Amino acid sequence: MNIPRYSTWVGLALIMVAMTTSLTRAQDELPASSPASGELAQQAIAGIVRTAAQAPASSTTTPDQDLIEQARRQVAIEPRVGVVPGLSRPLALREAILMALRANPDVEIQRIAVQQAAFDVNRTRGFYDVTLTNQFAYSALRNPAVNPFAGADENGAVEIRAAQNTFAFTKPLMTGGRVGAEFTVARQDTTNIFAGVNPLFSSQLTFTFTQPLFRNFRTDESRRQIELAKKRLTLSDSQFRQRVIDIVAQVQSAYWDLVFARREVEIRAEAVALARIQLEQNRRFVEAGTAAPVEIVSVEAQLEQRQEEFLLALENLTRVENGLKSLILDQRQAPLWQEAIVPTEQVNLEPVNISLDEAVRAALAKRPEMEQFDIQKTANEIDIQFFRDQLRPQLDFVGSYSLQGLAGTPLPITANPFAGGFNTAVLERLNLLSAQSGLGPVIVPPPANQTPGVFIGGFGRNLSNLFTKNFYGVRVGVNMSFTLNNRTTQGALGRALAQDRLIAAQRQRFETQVETEVRNALQSVQTALRRVQAARASRVAAEAQYASEMRRYQVGESTNFLVLDRQNALSAARGREVRALTDYNKAVVALQRAMSTTLDANSLTVKPADGARPADVHPDVEPTP
Repeated sequence: MNIPRYSTWVGLALIMVAMTTSLTRAQDELPASSPASGELAQQAIAGIVRTAAQAPASSTTTPDQDLIEQARRQVAIEPRVGVVPGLSRPLALREAILMALRANPDVEIQRIAVQQAAFDVNRTRGFYDVTLTNQFAYSALRNPAVNPFAGADENGAVEIRAAQNTFAFTKPLMTGGRVGAEFTVARQDTTNIFAGVNPLFSSQLTFTFTQPLFRNFRTDESRRQIELAKKRLTLSDSQFRQRVIDIVAQVQSAYWDLVFARREVEIRAEAVALARIQLEQNRRFVEAGTAAPVEIVSVEAQLEQRQEEFLLALENLTRVENGLKSLILDQRQAPLWQEAIVPTEQVNLEPVNISLDEAVRAALAKRPEMEQFDIQKTANEIDIQFFRDQLRPQLDFVGSYSLQGLAGTPLPITANPFAGGFNTAVLERLNLLSAQSGLGPVIVPPPANQTPGVFIGGFGRNLSNLFTKNFYGVRVGVNMSFTLNNRTTQGALGRALAQDRLIAAQRQRFETQVETEVRNALQSVQTALRRVQAARASRVAAEAQYASEMRRYQVGESTNFLVLDRQNALSAARGREVRALTDYNKAVVALQRAMSTTLDANSLTVKPADGARPADVHPDVEPTP
């Protein structure tokens, strides 16, 4: 019997059995595709990860597992810039997401933007705040007077000292009108001899009311600004949710890239270990005289090449790990920068059962951008309503009601200022003629104060006269104005109408973009799934080929070159499988992002920006139990 030929046929039979068994197992592990139906469920695209603890454990340790553990230890102790060898931290995907939402500066920046929008709403509402004013004035005047009727003293001067205090209240109304009240009290002291009372106390209370009847009745500038500020707050809320979705998707992609990069380093380390094992085996063969020394040189060359590939993979691992750390850490002095991140999630294959129509429908209903288009359209409708109102004529009703009070101390009149001079001569001649006629003399009575008793008193009498409502004033009227052509407002209205059409066109374009994104995302998921199937079958075949080649090499039916080639093919097949699985998970992440189901898939809820005060507005993301 030809032993080498017999062993060759046995080896081929074992390879065929191993490939058939592996392919069957791979097909059993892959999900059967079936059309989706019903509502969009969270589990349709959420369950794509599995923790390391959930992986099926083997009761026995195989040589391959020993090799993997050796590779992992090699990766852990390999020096890297900024990472302490042997110092690592296990990290789950959900933990990484929550760390990013707590520490990522972009989340805080968007949160501050929402708070600023809340302060803007409060600022615009300040237009309707009550305004209180108080004005106090004191004056002292000494005026020259040459007119005898000016009431000057013997020095030809009239002195007036006055103090006045005015308290006013104004309040704009939500109807576009305004109410106000003004209360004035004053005291005046004078040296005017013709003054009836001195000091003089006066007071006045006036109520005013203005109400637009056409323009600014349904809306005005203040109400427009308040509504626009509210829409900007809602828009900021939606942008906050959009930014959270983006960050979560970035963390997921970075996490899966880290899983692949770390597994890629391990695969390269395994290849290095296989080359060293092959080198030691060849040295034994050379020492035994069954192999030429050149076989050692070829393996050494292959070992150095694989060592170079390992170092390049290690550098890529550091870059990817730093990218993830930049997303989940907010300080460059954080201790985690010095630790190696060890992902606890495995790239795993879970079904995505959703149809194209359902995916597009979900995206159009849940994408924050669609909500933002609605907000922009509503805000523009506020402008359209305002500018249309400004084209109407201005017709305002105005009215006022006032009360007045007055009081003072009467001045004693000791002499008639007009009794001397010419009047005295006339009086003497009249009395002379009266005496010649046997009549008695004319006696001029002293001047008497004619101030009504209701005005005699001090400040209290003044207020009493004010509130008795004996002295009042009522005024009502209508003010009307109309701007011919009013091209300024017409231009603003035309621009707002054009903006409405622009928003509609942008929304239609974005809907097409969403359709494209969802289609591409679903295609990427299906392509990645088929890549996983092909890569898994390729890896199983490569394992079988390598095992067969090793058996042939042990019995002298193969060469060192073929063994090394099979090792390279096996490492490449393992890398392609991990890459395909990683790309599948990232494709699902992209699909979640396109459908805006990222938060639902990761059990996260965005807390809206609500609060009685703007300082209390704090939008946040809360994990769903």
